[in-house]
Amino acid sequence: MFEIKYRIITEIDQWKSFNLEQIDKEGGIEGFFQLVFNNEEYGYYHNRDLAQGEEGFDLISTWFDNLMEVCLYLEASKYVALKDIETYNTWIEFIPKEDQISVSLMKSDPSISEFIILKPMSCASYPEWKDILIPKEEFKSIVIHRTKNFIDELLEINKLFIQSQEVSSLLDLLSKINNTSSKPESRFISPENLLQQIPNESSGC
Repeated sequence: MFEIKYRIITEIDQWKSFNLEQIDKEGGIEGFFQLVFNNEEYGYYHNRDLAQGEEGFDLISTWFDNLMEVCLYLEASKYVALKDIETYNTWIEFIPKEDQISVSLMKSDPSISEFIILKPMSCASYPEWKDILIPKEEFKSIVIHRTKNFIDELLEINKLFIQSQEVSSLLDLLSKINNTSSKPESRFISPENLLQQIPNESSGC
């Protein structure tokens, strides 16, 4: 089982009033973000009332960007590791095994600057959990649909997000994933139509 849980935590009224230039200048929207691999969790999430002054510091769009990159790399690579950009040495390791993915939480030498690597590191350790198996297609499907859910929420806040650098990057990656999943004779689906082409799923949050 694989889940993505996120929660946008920001000044909604402020974002509603922004023009496109202001949206791009502000950068990504922050909040809670959590990945669930069977019984193992990474990240922080809750849906309770926020405490006084409580904030979320995960860049949600960056997580979705990176997870879609992982989906693309898994089409051809036998090893993918994704660094948590909020840390200096924590990675989530993905190793495809037929129709499954083995997922591990990994620590590394802090000198590694890349955010996605395609070869195992000799300096890696696994102090928490390791070799959690999840279905490969489920992982890909959840990443796609939760990304679309996130885009829909942004557009509810401000329709100009559809033209923003943040959403343009997400739509571009969705288009690339759609193309890798399509049969050779399938027609290209433009980013503008991608949100309508992918069916909605319940958020699970």
